Amino acid sequence: MNRLIKPISFLIVALTIASCSKNKSGVEVIDEEGARPFVDYQITDGDDPFTFDFKNKSTSFKSLQWRFGDDSVATEDSPKHVYLSTGIFEVNLTAVGETGTTAKKLVKINIRPDDVVAISAVKTGTANEIRFVAEPKKGLVIQSIEWSFTEVSPAVKSTELSPTRTYAPGSFNSFSVKITSSKGSVINFSKFVTPEGVAENITSGAAFFPNQTNPTNVNEVAQKVVDGNLETKTYIGGAKLPVIFKFTYTTPQTVKIYGIGNGNDSPSRDPKSWVLEGSNDDLTWEVVDSRTQAKNFYDQRTDLGAKTDGERYKKMFYFAVANPKPFLIYKWTVNTVFSTTSTSFQISEFRLFR
Repeated sequence: MNRLIKPISFLIVALTIASCSKNKSGVEVIDEEGARPFVDYQITDGDDPFTFDFKNKSTSFKSLQWRFGDDSVATEDSPKHVYLSTGIFEVNLTAVGETGTTAKKLVKINIRPDDVVAISAVKTGTANEIRFVAEPKKGLVIQSIEWSFTEVSPAVKSTELSPTRTYAPGSFNSFSVKITSSKGSVINFSKFVTPEGVAENITSGAAFFPNQTNPTNVNEVAQKVVDGNLETKTYIGGAKLPVIFKFTYTTPQTVKIYGIGNGNDSPSRDPKSWVLEGSNDDLTWEVVDSRTQAKNFYDQRTDLGAKTDGERYKKMFYFAVANPKPFLIYKWTVNTVFSTTSTSFQISEFRLFR
């Protein structure tokens, strides 16, 4: 029995093809004489998270063309398709009638890495030693795996299914994993780990509320600090200090680490002093962490041996929370910047990890 797909999200979009009318199904068709095709299909999951069966339910058609969103095309009635990577794919079925009339239906399939393989890191019992585990889901068969531990240079590689690493107490470390399935599908992960386990980025799961933004440049608004891209930034010229970013969750979250990305120029705009607070009612706040930096981010990168501006700018700086507790709301308040003549403020990213 086919199982309807649960973890994969679908979005049906009606497409306007030309001057046309709409039938009761909501699918657009060209207004021409003759029989019009009705287009519809059902998607069910196959034997692993990358495999899908497409059951055609169209009528009054002469031919079909399936486009799966990964440059693959099929013309059979009800094809099976295997995707070779994670991502969002637009499946588009075009039905052509006897007189050339057409109708289309588009569905988006979202295959997320964390829905395919669970990556975890657990304590082994030896001081500061972590065992990494890759657990496949929904019938996936791992053909090969490569771990890359990038806290050292050059990175340490491992092809073991469950390798171990020893980390310095209180350290925040990056690693990546490349997994290839028995069907050739590839899953890539980039994550962070501490001696306590994997640190999960939960920034996107919060509603974001800044107290001010860039009023003139849509490319540098406050929302850019939560877009996951170090190549973008928020810049607030002549900011009214303090600058406040608030993150509201639907369930309490325990933030253990947070990260700040510096902008691509003018280190005098870097935050100098700030406080991160937590609350469960938006009224009573508890200090989670507070900092006053002696040097701006640009100079800190230089001290660490960065050789070029590209290495100094557009980098993340991470800060550990000494006594993490669960809160519904987190508030980051920047009180001062490094400039002594201006209150202009900029960063590229702000991230929360649990």
